[in-house]
Amino acid sequence: MYDFFISYTGKDEKYATWIAEILERKGCSVIIQAWDFRPGDNFIKKINYSLKNSRKLLIVLSSEYLKSNWCEEEWVSKLAEQTRNGSRTIIPVRIEPVVPTGLLEPIVYIDIVDKSEADAVTAIYEGISETVERRAKSGFPAYYSVENKEISIGYRVESKQIVYTKKCITEIKTEGKNSIHNRITWFDDETVSILSVGEIRIERIELPDTNINYNVVFDRELKRGEIIEYEVKAILTNKKGHFKDFFSTEVITPIERLNIIIFHIEGDLKSIFTQKISSSLMNKRTEEPIEHEPLIPFSWNIDKPELGFEYKNLLEIVIMPYELLSVCL
Repeated sequence: MYDFFISYTGKDEKYATWIAEILERKGCSVIIQAWDFRPGDNFIKKINYSLKNSRKLLIVLSSEYLKSNWCEEEWVSKLAEQTRNGSRTIIPVRIEPVVPTGLLEPIVYIDIVDKSEADAVTAIYEGISETVERRAKSGFPAYYSVENKEISIGYRVESKQIVYTKKCITEIKTEGKNSIHNRITWFDDETVSILSVGEIRIERIELPDTNINYNVVFDRELKRGEIIEYEVKAILTNKKGHFKDFFSTEVITPIERLNIIIFHIEGDLKSIFTQKISSSLMNKRTEEPIEHEPLIPFSWNIDKPELGFEYKNLLEIVIMPYELLSVCL
């Protein structure tokens, strides 16, 4: 008796044989058309033999599979056995973002859509197992995936561009990822070029908001409790002259120490004001602006900045309204 008969369409044979290989590597016995149906075999008899002599039917679930009459005959015959015995005899592995309907709809599938090979292997091994290890995989599920020991943000203000640098010392609070999400808000008719510094890479991602979203990607999985350091650099063009005298840094993850450094290269810097102000419409708490000497570079250091607040830097003459640069941490 085989552990698995793999049911698939010809279009999905690469997935089917890959699944068969990792199952056999796990010590499971597998029967699959690509390897076990030989020239001269009676195809109908081999299908019947495979269904009768396999404990489970593993379905390679795709759009082509759902359209195949032959595949439907295979899983319907196994479904009758599952209904009679009350056992788990059909295990779909979804390889495309399809939605099963009819009698397949209530059967829970293993989903490997958009997973890396390592994550897909783990999902299949966990899905075929008859038992589940009854313990939390990563300890306490921290609300924030990271906590920042220190973040230093530098703005170098030039006539047609702003050079932005961000250096982070960060503690990882949840396991299982190799990236950290960041974002920048800038003007739609200007450009933002984001560069990695050191052994990281930048991955731009499209999200339905007004920010420029990107991931800082590492070459390994980050471990819970690990302290990492990384740096990114961005060139923000200001060819249209939108930006004049207002920076805003919004705090959305915990930070022990925030450092903001401004290099104003061109123009007469007459004064600098700093202010903490609520970034929520439901929270009106603010601090009065504090005036500082117009030093170049200007440094503002904040210990344990509050979540949900913007830490604003007003340059030169303070005249409302101001143009806004918002960088979220």
